[in-house]
Formats: sequence, structure tokens, C-alpha cells
Amino acid sequence: MKVGYSPVLKIDPEFKSLMHPLSEKEFLSLRENILDGGTTYSIAAWNEYLIDGYERYMICRQENIPYHVHRIGFSCREHAITWICREQLKKGNLTNERYRYLIGKRYETERIVRNDSGTEPSQQTSHNKLQNTNSYRTALKLGEEYSLSHNTVYKYGVYSRMVDIIMEKDADLAQKILSGKLRVSHDNIIELSRLPQENIKRLNKTLSKEGIDHIVISDILRGFQWKRVVEPRTKTIPQEEIPIKQMPQFDPNAAPSSLAYTMPSWEGTIKRIRNETDFQIVSEDVKNKLAFQIRQLQNTLDTLSKKMEDNSNE
Repeated sequence: MKVGYSPVLKIDPEFKSLMHPLSEKEFLSLRENILDGGTTYSIAAWNEYLIDGYERYMICRQENIPYHVHRIGFSCREHAITWICREQLKKGNLTNERYRYLIGKRYETERIVRNDSGTEPSQQTSHNKLQNTNSYRTALKLGEEYSLSHNTVYKYGVYSRMVDIIMEKDADLAQKILSGKLRVSHDNIIELSRLPQENIKRLNKTLSKEGIDHIVISDILRGFQWKRVVEPRTKTIPQEEIPIKQMPQFDPNAAPSSLAYTMPSWEGTIKRIRNETDFQIVSEDVKNKLAFQIRQLQNTLDTLSKKMEDNSNE
């Protein structure tokens, strides 16, 4: 680790998105501390890119205050991302959303680093195949570190990938989710990530305009119907002209469309379990329960498919 003095650093958008921003109160307190001559040395860089201490760096640059930079050597970008995630996860003021995201991001990048390091065994027994995969080893390691099951780490990995997709389409919306200002469930995050960029940007504008802090995918699939159906009237309406109740227009495509958008997430979950689970080490009770639910689902899908075919032939 080398130390440089007051160099100009580059800001990588992805690195910056991993750093938990300070609240206004925290930022003002940090700024006051720096201006009073407090420590300013918690600034780290890799290959001229800032990887820790963003607010300290910006304050020092704006106020022309000298600062030191600790230069850390990494073999690749994924190593740098893993380090940033690990350092950010040490902070105690993370939102639940950012906490899940950072663990998932660390999982996704660490398994890439493990794979590139060439540690994957070339010959494995079927019983140990799962345990020797990069995904399993990485999930198990992080699960032990953060007191989580490896399946929860897998889930956080999916969450981070979906947030990254949303980030590419609208960084502001992604940051609202990570900051906890916009509440979206795990399943709805997956569905939200599938929307075209134009729709996501339109959604973000609607959320800001209407002051909405919680969304469900059914709202999105019906076309962002958050606006009032009837605008408030300023003139007095005779009693006999007031409608009893205005019912929303029935849309026969709404429910089937919602199901069509949701089912790909089922397929993704099923494929992940199929590819990453060694059923030789799964208990018989769990396998029996899963087999029963699969049969139930298959019967339901067969019934639905037959009904669609019968209606098409009429």
C-alpha cells in the first residue's frame, strides 16, 4: 500500500454507486471536522480511481485542503469492487436494501474472481460437485461471515443483479430503492428490471410527481395507473346528477398479463435450484414436499392450458 499526497482522483460511476452516501447531518459534521483540522486521511484509491472516502475527497478538493491517499493494489476490477463492498458493509448506518445489495454484489464479484483464479476442480464426484462450485463456496463463505444461509446469499445476488439492471436504465430510481425511499419487494424488483428503459424513466417521474414511496408490479403492468381517474370538480353538481360510484374499466388482459410477466421469474428460480442443488444431500422430507408442489403446479398449469385451448377452438 502506497501513500500519495493530494492527487486528483477519478470517479468511477459504479464504484461511487456502491458507497453509502452520508445524510445531510453526517456530511455537515464531517465537513466541520475537516475544516477544524481533523483527520482527512480515510481516502483510498486503486489505479487513480477513488474507492473509499468520497465525501472527504470532495470536501478537501472544494476547500483546497491537503489530503493523503492510500493506494491499494488489486489484480482486477472485481477485486476492487469486492473490497469496496466489504468496507461499506462495516458501516452501521446502511439501509436494509443497501445491505442486501452490497452482500449480493460482493457474492457476484467474488465468485467471478474465484473462477478466474482457476481454483475450480477438474474432476469431482457427483456428491461433492455442488460443494466444490464457486457459487456454493462463495455463498457459504459470505453466509458464515454475515450470519446468513447460503440460500439467502444467492437471493441477495439476484437482488443485486436486478438493481444493477435498473441502475443502467435509471440510476436515480435505483438509488431511491437502495436508500429505502422507494419500497419494492424482491419479486417486484425482478419484474421492474424487465421493463424497457423508457417505461422505467416514466415510472420514476410519476413516482416523484405523485409522492409515491411503495409500488407493486400489478400497478406497473396496468400502465402506471396512479393518477386520479376523475379530477376534483370546483362547481356544484346537482344531487340527482351525482353518480353512485365510478368503477374502473374492466381490463380482461390485466391478470393474464401479470401472470405472463411473473412466470419467467419462476423459471429462473427453478433453473437456479436445478443447477446449484445437489439433491443427494437434500432430506427426503424436503424432496417429497417439493415433488408434491411440482405435481400440484403441473396440474394447475395443464388445466389452465386446456382452458385456453378450448376457448381458442370455440
